[in-house]
Amino acid sequence: MTMQSFSALFPDLADRECRTVRPMNHERLPNRRFFFLEAYCAEPRCDCRRVMLSVVDGETRAVAATINHAFEPPGPPHEDEPQTFLDPLNPQSPMADDLLAQFLLMVEHDPAYQERLERHYLAWKAVVDDPTHPDHHVVRTELHDDPSFRPAFPSQTPVRRQEPRIGPNDACPCGSGKKFKRCCRG
Repeated sequence: MTMQSFSALFPDLADRECRTVRPMNHERLPNRRFFFLEAYCAEPRCDCRRVMLSVVDGETRAVAATINHAFEPPGPPHEDEPQTFLDPLNPQSPMADDLLAQFLLMVEHDPAYQERLERHYLAWKAVVDDPTHPDHHVVRTELHDDPSFRPAFPSQTPVRRQEPRIGPNDACPCGSGKKFKRCCRG
């Protein structure tokens, strides 16, 4: 999967909407700012629906963690894989596990952040898949000209949910009286 920085196409938006965290009183993370820099897939016709986040230490400017996050839990045949994980092919520091935990808290407790990542993904893919877009040349790769290229996650007609989404803190639909995240979500 060919990932490119979101700021390559949308520098002003990337600067304005970059998520930062400054851990306070954390046992293992220093009290300084960490930047969550987004990267998205530049493969044509791919619908991977994920973001790669490079977590940059604001003091050292080094990548402290690289997080791979899918917008939905994986479906068959990959349902045993995690939705969010430290990317094994990219740099990780001793702080990576704690930064991953910080990211998971942000996504779980801030639906606007999750929506922002998805909005950025859709804007990105609109440019990647539209050769007439004025900025298409920025993300164009040799794969765009290769007729034999087959993306790992080909674009499909989106599946629309019939019933409203069940949030992790909503009552479980099985009727147990527990929160969904502590019951059937598992």
